[in-house]
Order: sequence, then structure tokens, then C-alpha cells
Amino acid sequence: MIYIFLGVVLFVFINTFIQTRNECKSDYNFTITKLEITPTKRLIFYNNEQEVSLWNYIVSANAGVDVGDKLIKGKCSKYLYIYKKNDQGEYFLHLKVKPSGLFPIKWFCNK
Repeated sequence: MIYIFLGVVLFVFINTFIQTRNECKSDYNFTITKLEITPTKRLIFYNNEQEVSLWNYIVSANAGVDVGDKLIKGKCSKYLYIYKKNDQGEYFLHLKVKPSGLFPIKWFCNK
């Protein structure tokens, strides 16, 4: 029984490491076309039909993010940014989100 428990913990740890590395090395710059709210009140973003579920950044349903906002994160960037459009059609910074993952970004990038 203990081997099963250790196997599950090891799998979760390795999966989190891989997902964190992949997200860290990803570059996001898109207008949010759809939002879904998870049971834990986190947001899942859509870039057209592509689902963008974040592992390292927690954006909650009450953060004021809407369809039409821009989501931007550079490759190996520490922060994720969400911009809103004002009445003049210009985007302004609405939210700056720090990573909340288990592994530091410097493990995956040479910055």
C-alpha cells in the first residue's frame, strides 16, 4: 500500500515539474475568447478554440477578467499580465500575476 502511495506522489511531483517547465517556456499573447470557471473558482482561458489552463499562475473568478481582455506572458517571464481595453480602444494593465508553482522559474531559464 505504501508503494502505491509513493508512486502516486512521485507521479504528481514529476507531472507538476513537466507542466511547469512547459508553461515557463511558453509564450502567450492573445485576446481571451472564452472563459471557464473550475470548481475551485480558477479561470481557464481560451484562445479561439485552444484551451489555456495555467499551472503556475492563479487567476480567480473574482479577479475581474472578461472575454476580450488580453493575456500576455513572455517566454521565461516571471509575470503573467492581463490587459483590459478602455473606451478609447487602448489596453491598460488590469492584473499582474506572480507564479505560485512549486518550482522556481530560474530552474528552467537562464535568466
